[in-house]
Amino acid sequence: MLAAELTKRITLYRPIIKYRPLGDPYTEMEAVSTVFAHAESISNRKISTADQEQVIETLRFTLRPRNDIDIDWLVEYRQRRFTVRALDRNQPDRLIITTEANIRHERK
Repeated sequence: MLAAELTKRITLYRPIIKYRPLGDPYTEMEAVSTVFAHAESISNRKISTADQEQVIETLRFTLRPRNDIDIDWLVEYRQRRFTVRALDRNQPDRLIITTEANIRHERK
């Protein structure tokens, strides 16, 4: 992997479970770091459920190896957040992250 290929800035967020004053838990996303990555659009697919058509966008990010990233983390790219769905650590010089974003019901 060449450093010149990593031209996009992404921010990684991990879920943190916190507790409200009465003890009920909630999930908050905490920024871990901002790194350089290679971004590649994989697909846009339409899903129709309950009279509602959704478009799910899938992106693949390639970055230097990290061991702390896990499924359900968020990747922020171009002011949009994508949920991590799969991690490929088979190559020692890179980490490939597959993410999804629901276009209509995107959370932020």
